[in-house]
This record gives sequence, structure tokens and C-alpha cells, in this order.
Amino acid sequence: MRMTYLHSYVNERRRTIILNSKNSNKRGIMRYLQSVVLLLIGFTFIVSCADSPTDSSDGATGQILMQAFDAPLTMDADHVYLDIERVSVHKAGEDTTGGWMKIAEPDTTYDFLELVNGAKTVLADTTLATGHYTQMRLLLGTDNSIVVDGVSHSLFVPSGTQTGVKLNLDFEIEPDEMTEIYVDFNAAKSIHYARGRGDYIMRPTFRAFKRVVSGTISGAVSDTAGSPVENAAVHAVDADDDTTSTLTDTLGSYMLIVPEGTYQVGAEAENYASSDTTYSGIEVEAMDELSGYDFTMME
Repeated sequence: MRMTYLHSYVNERRRTIILNSKNSNKRGIMRYLQSVVLLLIGFTFIVSCADSPTDSSDGATGQILMQAFDAPLTMDADHVYLDIERVSVHKAGEDTTGGWMKIAEPDTTYDFLELVNGAKTVLADTTLATGHYTQMRLLLGTDNSIVVDGVSHSLFVPSGTQTGVKLNLDFEIEPDEMTEIYVDFNAAKSIHYARGRGDYIMRPTFRAFKRVVSGTISGAVSDTAGSPVENAAVHAVDADDDTTSTLTDTLGSYMLIVPEGTYQVGAEAENYASSDTTYSGIEVEAMDELSGYDFTMME
């Protein structure tokens, strides 16, 4: 009888140990799965915050307004169309290959030859996380062309610029404040006719600067009879030989948007030998609006 009882007791304890072991394993597995789920949720939250242009560590945001204009071509062209698909910015301290934040997707073709003489177009106008930024990137599409004498030609863009044109610019986004940035497309430096290929090549050249550290120079161009000279080219050259150009309108008026600095300003026009003057040592300080720099074209 004792042996039978002992045998039954041992079997019962064995079943209890096995059952407890299975339950323990199940609880361990459940705890492991819960930990994995919580880890994935946390990782997703971190990534979503990093990709969002409106989030910062304290949730504060400011506003960024990015506008573009053009320095006109020296060649005789009717239109220059640029297809801008996306605008991104890069925050200081982030990985140089990653860390880019998309702030706008214009996906629009702009005629940059219309963006002269003070005319501008908006590329981005949005909220952005506060902080210090060091770069911008413009991603071009494939619908880029130039129209010469009424004939449209595709602009061939080398592969190195198809991933986007990077612009170095330090700027700060402050809470609840507007940061305005100008993007100057230099068509004359960007577009070239390749005689051997028989087509036009574009290596996009842009310059970016903050509006708060820029000013304007304006005036009028006329002939000796006092009549306005349309499409006269007016150039402002700074101490580093960087040139900003524009064309006069139907009234002979012009406006140059330039970063603060010292400039020499001159004018030239087709069918005229020269202008009566060249202005040197023009000091442009932040937010200046300088006017009265007029020219008379001499035959």
C-alpha cells in the first residue's frame, strides 16, 4: 500500500512541475513579446519625430518663407523653365547623409526669366522646428527647358545634380518668428550651349542668403533723349567678384536684390556703345533700399 501511495505521489508531483514549467514559459514568452511591442512603438515615435519638420525637442516651431528669383541670361532666350520637385533643409548636428527634412513639394515648372527686376516666386512657406540649420537642397525634375527664338530645347542636366542641388546657408528658426530666405538662380552661369552635342547643358547654380542681411539697389536706364531703354542689363559686382544682374522693364526701371556688401554697378544695352557712368563703392547694409542709380546709354 505504501509503495502504491508513494508512486501516486511522485507522479502527481511530476505533473505539477511540468504544468508549472509550461505556465512559466508562457508567462516568459508573453513578457518578451510585450517588451518587443513597446520597443517598436518607441522606435516608431522617435523616427516620426525626426522626419517631421514641425517637431522639435520642446515642440516649438517657427515659420520659413523661401523665395526665388533669377539673374538673366546673356544669350538671347525667351524662357528658361525649371522643374522644381522638392525643397529640403538640413539641421545642424544631424548626419550629413541623412537628417534631411522635406519642407515643400512644389512639383512646379517655373519660368525663371520672368523672375527678374525684383519679381520673386515662393518655393516654400511652412512651419519648421526651431533650431539651427546649415543646408538646403533643391531637387529638380526632368521637365527643364529653354526657349530660343520660339523653339523649345530640353536642358540636359548632368547626373551629379540629379540628386539635388545643395546650398550652404546658416540660418536660425526662432519660436513663432518668420525666417525669409532668397534663392538666386544664376541662369548665365548655369546654362551653356554645347556645340559638339548640339544641345543645351544646365549645371544649376544657385545662391542663397537671408532677407534680413540683404538690400536693394534701384534706378532707371534711358537714352540721350530721355526715353526709357527696355531690357538693358544692369550688373552689381561685389568685392569677391560675385555678380548680380537684372533687366530693365518697359519703363527702363530696374531693381537688384543683393546681400549686404560693397558694389560696383554698371549698365549695358544692345545697340548702345556704353553708359554715361559706372557707380563704385555703393555700400549696401541690411534692409537698405537704395535708389536713384540711373544710367544714360550712349550711342
